[in-house]
Amino acid sequence: MKEEKGRKIKDLKNHIKLAAALVLIILGLLDALGLIKMGAYQGSFALIGVAALLITISAFILRKKESRTIRFFCKMVVAATVLELTLFQLPSYNMVLGDYTQDIIFPADSEVSGGTHIVDTENGSVTVTGKEQVSLDFKNLDMTVGTIMADIEFSDNTKRAQLKVDMADETHIEPRTDVASAVIVRDSEYSEYTACQFSGNVSQLRLKFSCFNDGDSVTIKAIHLNSVIPFDISAVRFGFLTFMVTLCYGIAVSGFLKKPFRQTGNFTIRSLLGLTAAAVVLATSVIMIKLPDEGFASRWSLKAGDQITQELVDAFENGQVNLLKEPSDELIAMENPYDWSARNLEGVSYEWDHVYYDGNYYSYYGIAPVLTFFLPYHKLTGNYFASDMAVWIFSCIGLIFLGLTYIAIVKRWLRGVPSGCIIGGFIILLSICGIWYSVGRTSFYEIAISSGFMYLTAGAYFLITANILSKGKISLLRTALCSLFLGLAVLSRPTLAVYAICAVVFLIMSLNKSFDSLKEKLAYIFCAAVPICALGGFQMWYNAARFGSPFDFGIKYSLTINDFINSQFHLIFMLIVIYNFIFAVPNFSVEYPYIKTPFGRLNANGYYFADAGNTSGILFLALPTFGYLLSGRALRYLPDRRTKLSYSAMIGLPCVVMPFVIICSVWESGYAIRYTADFSWEIVIGALLILFWLYRKSKNETKKKFFRVFMGISVMASVVVNVVQIIPFAFYENDYPEICRAMQNIIGFWN
Repeated sequence: MKEEKGRKIKDLKNHIKLAAALVLIILGLLDALGLIKMGAYQGSFALIGVAALLITISAFILRKKESRTIRFFCKMVVAATVLELTLFQLPSYNMVLGDYTQDIIFPADSEVSGGTHIVDTENGSVTVTGKEQVSLDFKNLDMTVGTIMADIEFSDNTKRAQLKVDMADETHIEPRTDVASAVIVRDSEYSEYTACQFSGNVSQLRLKFSCFNDGDSVTIKAIHLNSVIPFDISAVRFGFLTFMVTLCYGIAVSGFLKKPFRQTGNFTIRSLLGLTAAAVVLATSVIMIKLPDEGFASRWSLKAGDQITQELVDAFENGQVNLLKEPSDELIAMENPYDWSARNLEGVSYEWDHVYYDGNYYSYYGIAPVLTFFLPYHKLTGNYFASDMAVWIFSCIGLIFLGLTYIAIVKRWLRGVPSGCIIGGFIILLSICGIWYSVGRTSFYEIAISSGFMYLTAGAYFLITANILSKGKISLLRTALCSLFLGLAVLSRPTLAVYAICAVVFLIMSLNKSFDSLKEKLAYIFCAAVPICALGGFQMWYNAARFGSPFDFGIKYSLTINDFINSQFHLIFMLIVIYNFIFAVPNFSVEYPYIKTPFGRLNANGYYFADAGNTSGILFLALPTFGYLLSGRALRYLPDRRTKLSYSAMIGLPCVVMPFVIICSVWESGYAIRYTADFSWEIVIGALLILFWLYRKSKNETKKKFFRVFMGISVMASVVVNVVQIIPFAFYENDYPEICRAMQNIIGFWN
């Protein structure tokens, strides 16, 4: 009797909870549709409704199966909702304490001075043009000011404006300068509001407006004082706290995600494919956001291109290896045409970053994308390939092959590793892979990087799936494709030749495998050697045809900021790139962009080039990289010396030695963040393999639990640290202020 009564009470409680959830969901829907008017707090019920929906769905799952992770998810939904409506809306509560009276003042009623401006007395507005500050001085206000809202109209090409505030209050009779400031961004309602923390009644308020570019213009129509700052509920922030934090928690404690890959194969593979698809969508979104005003269709009918997409195409179509452009007589007559300062002093006309040798212009950039994409496209359509479309295609294909390569590695060597750790490792790999810096800035420099990334990941995929490094019958077709794509990677970017050397070593190592016959072994050697040797031979011929030596790629003859022929080697230049690519520590700040890594020159007393933008060292971008410190322990689990050497070569060569060679090799050309696509993902894969191997071999459950917690923390850290540094690089604040402002709103909720 008691049990039945208890069951009825429990059912009644569940029905009440469900009814309450349904009410909240309906209210949320009405709020989202704008049918409930809540003023500054619009969106509150919508968020609560979403939270109720997520918790209700989770509750139905819990009825079928208990899950610590789902219970944690429900708690995170509640916590994220509470935080989103309280702490993260801190500026909206700025005037909860205090006596604030709303008022509207008009710019034309102030004392207007400075800069270039037009006062419209009829409408009460002031138009500000250019970078110089225009001051609007309001005196004798005698009121408490908690917020300042500038009602601004932007001219067609203006994206943002600067506001700085001077004020005098009860504590200071003379105006304090620049006590408040804000950047007001077009189409960003939240940026129009400036929260103020003044000390009593304000007697004088001086608002100083300026634009960021000379041609920019804004019209200040009115100033609203003490308007309540509206809620700025962030779906990205809410989603990160609920889903990403829950995923990281699940990696550490979920019973399902603790199961090895052999038991969760389909789920894990689908997850990895889904993450790969998400990365492709994200890369596509970045490219589409940055399209020129003419739109997507216009990118396929260009009648002009750059050094790679047009000049090399035209040269090859004309049957020559030198470019069609002719050097000027002044350049030919120079004693040292490679001296940048001498060219500028003499006013010599020349083609920037072209190779000049023996009276002709050449290009030192890899020709694989020209031969495989740009030249055929021009032959077929008569148009030139757009560099942004090329980087987009190459990057997306490269991301797909990176995902397939990771899956191939998992299937062969990581079947005993927990599903959550495998998924987490791939999230880190996608975050760190380096191709985002090419997607974010699609100049012709990034064509070579993204093309090399595409062909290298394709070569790695076919290397793994051909069973060259693992058990199973070797696939001749996949061996040939591996050889072909690695050769094309070298033709895209000669730096990647180090990985072709690795492949050659692996191909030689695999000759010890048993073959059914001598004919089959010879066929394997043929498939492995012919494509890469043919492409290598073609590259050597191309080098000799241009510079008289099969081993001269011509970069030292480039007309850029440095004279590579006469520049001297200094060890500290190599140490600079080693430090910045590997050891540079991220600096955290409360100001945008919140995570910055100053470029470290190590106090070198000499000229060293560093391109725009830099990032943290890979040790801090991907915490599992510290796993290399445990390499010695991992080797102890291998049975004999030959096996140890074999596995040391398989991981050490492509994941440690060759990336280090690439990093050291850029000492002369200088630091550029785009180079990370050449070595970052390889380094991380090697570190993950070491850590996963140790996990499989460990019998200590405490250590295993600690490792899963470490992986969960690493995933969150990698996503945050990488994304927060990638966005400012991809979207310069002057060109994309709305995106930068959105990032500020998500992270800097206190502003």
